[in-house]
Amino acid sequence: MKALTCVPVLFLSLVSLIHAQEVPVELPEPSEPPYEVGDLPLKSGYIIKREDAPDLNFRIVNNRMRLYWIDENGLIMEPEVSEVSLRFDERSIRDTVRSYHRLKRLSDDTALGSPYLLIVPHRYYVTLLIKPSGSEELESYRFRYLPAMDEVAPAETD
Repeated sequence: MKALTCVPVLFLSLVSLIHAQEVPVELPEPSEPPYEVGDLPLKSGYIIKREDAPDLNFRIVNNRMRLYWIDENGLIMEPEVSEVSLRFDERSIRDTVRSYHRLKRLSDDTALGSPYLLIVPHRYYVTLLIKPSGSEELESYRFRYLPAMDEVAPAETD
């Protein structure tokens, strides 16, 4: 008789323990290009960390330049400006070749981009100039872009 009364109590306590477990917060799955605002992009390119402003993700996709604005959750947001200027310095043993580009808003408003095709391998010193709206000062970022940055990093799993 005691065993019959203990079984339901044990069953109820087990069920309550199962329901008491925390449900993990689900992060959005990484999206495949072409991206939309609010998508979680695959890890690729060069990330520019900025204080008090969204991060920037410069990448080369299908030999074309793309510049994404990334919010604090890692999601794509609408660009803050309509165009930016950038300079590529290609250094070789003999000389340095400089090319200048202007990235403009893409038709889907997810990023800034350029229609020009870049020659492989993508090995550049990049100088990126951004003029924030409502400001007279330019923001300047300089970094080295390497062919390995074209590769998509595997999605992080916990």
